Amino acid sequence: MNRIVALDVDGVLTDFDAHWRQCAERVLGRIVAQVHEDHQLRTRYGLNRQECDAVWRAYHDDEWSRLPLYVHAADLIYALEDLGCTIWAVTSIGVRHWESRARSLHGLIPAKRILCVGHAASASEKADVLHYLDAVAFLDDHPANASRAVSSVLLSVLLDRGYKGLEAPDHGVTVIDDPMDFPVLVEQLLRRTGRIASREGFAPGGLAACEGLASREGLAPLQGVAPLQGLAPCKGAA
Repeated sequence: MNRIVALDVDGVLTDFDAHWRQCAERVLGRIVAQVHEDHQLRTRYGLNRQECDAVWRAYHDDEWSRLPLYVHAADLIYALEDLGCTIWAVTSIGVRHWESRARSLHGLIPAKRILCVGHAASASEKADVLHYLDAVAFLDDHPANASRAVSSVLLSVLLDRGYKGLEAPDHGVTVIDDPMDFPVLVEQLLRRTGRIASREGFAPGGLAACEGLASREGLAPLQGVAPLQGLAPCKGAA
């Protein structure tokens, strides 16, 4: 029975915002104060375009592997695994940062279950990946991604970080402000759809049914995502 759950990483499992700000202070050699609640980093921290570009260059060079996990990250993963879920990371960074992404997660999600869809990936492209995973639930902190995922998963959840300048989520998206509410919602979904795992003798993981995806280490073919050639839905994945 399919119990695949997909998670965004930055803003869900890793504290990207605080880490990016620390990088900005190191690159710019000054305190970088938050001046706005805007989602756009340049506006949030009152930077000009040249300053923001300099921070991003440094970040892409050396920082993705150093992202700190939120204190809830392990508890969130373990709670989902206790439900018998197989967890995949679907993250909007370039494939060249795949190994760094894996290091930043410290083994919480196996490297072969980390899909890097690219920095410029659209919400539709991310939703396509969810479809080909045959995921039943998805958690993201960006409304556009959660909204587009409604057509690909049974449960699309937005973790609301309170940022300004973002569109409202579409009807059908469940909004939470505590990430630990997500496993509760997933459990309700699994019970409602008859997917709840037997506690006795259950071994979560179940990559075999997704060999078409898992065999592509690093998933470099997903850089463009749109073609998704050769990827069949993982129907019946455990």
